[in-house]
Amino acid sequence: MKRIPLKLYIYISLTFLIILLIRSKTFQFPHVISWNHLLISFILLFIAFIFNALAWTFVLRNKGFSISSKSGTASLGLSIFGKYIPGKIWIILGRAEYVSQKYELPRSEIISLSVNTQFISLWTGLLIGTIGTLSLNAFGFYSVGIICLFVLLSLIIFTPSAHSLTGILFKRVFKRKLSVPRLATLQIIRILPWFCLNWLFWCMGFYFFAGSLTETPISLNLSLGFALAGSLGIMAVIMPGGLGVREGVLAGFLTLAGLDLNTATTISIASRIWFLVGEAFIFLVGFILHKMDETSKKAIK
Repeated sequence: MKRIPLKLYIYISLTFLIILLIRSKTFQFPHVISWNHLLISFILLFIAFIFNALAWTFVLRNKGFSISSKSGTASLGLSIFGKYIPGKIWIILGRAEYVSQKYELPRSEIISLSVNTQFISLWTGLLIGTIGTLSLNAFGFYSVGIICLFVLLSLIIFTPSAHSLTGILFKRVFKRKLSVPRLATLQIIRILPWFCLNWLFWCMGFYFFAGSLTETPISLNLSLGFALAGSLGIMAVIMPGGLGVREGVLAGFLTLAGLDLNTATTISIASRIWFLVGEAFIFLVGFILHKMDETSKKAIK
């Protein structure tokens, strides 16, 4: 696979995002009940994306690559809209390409670590979401499937044989050889708090967001459903950005909170706009950090 110039990658990802927004008829923001809750939700959302960038940065550092937090954040921010390009792989490739080009590091190894990062993020999200599901005794038969997915990801992350098999499957699906470096258990334990903080802040942000749009009290446990919905949305390869999957799971959790189906559906769909604002935030942060880095390099020359 040939390298994609950074500017071209950004233009392509933004183009797909714009096309998605134009075609979608569901991006309507409902009436706000509590502006204070809405403000808090955005603050927590932005913090979550910062932790998302730091988690990726610390994965690289744990493998011995001296990557600055600035570069790690820039790589994630500038590639964030790659998730809306059909195929789902582009956000993984985007952040890896940025780091490998900037630091002149082995491209295949950085891409592999980016894949690892996605697996660990999914694993953490499913763990938190599963806890939320079991605490509510919700979804019945579907809980079995969720637990099976969690066990499967656990095997991929923690067992050498399943980890190697992932590389083989990647080659068959994407027609590209990928040597997936396995992080040691101790390394995973070191970086896991960053992934947990990332998901927990997303969940807390969604809790306040949902609370800003309804007067019906919502259980805090239900906010953990956002981690499950987000993880399943990422795993939905067909739909760009997990559109439809995440909203469906969120609507299910909100009905458990006592909301009527119409209100639950409205909030879950509106959460797409809410999350998109967070993506725009980290994109702008990444763009600013990238430009600052370029300016400092020119100044040195």
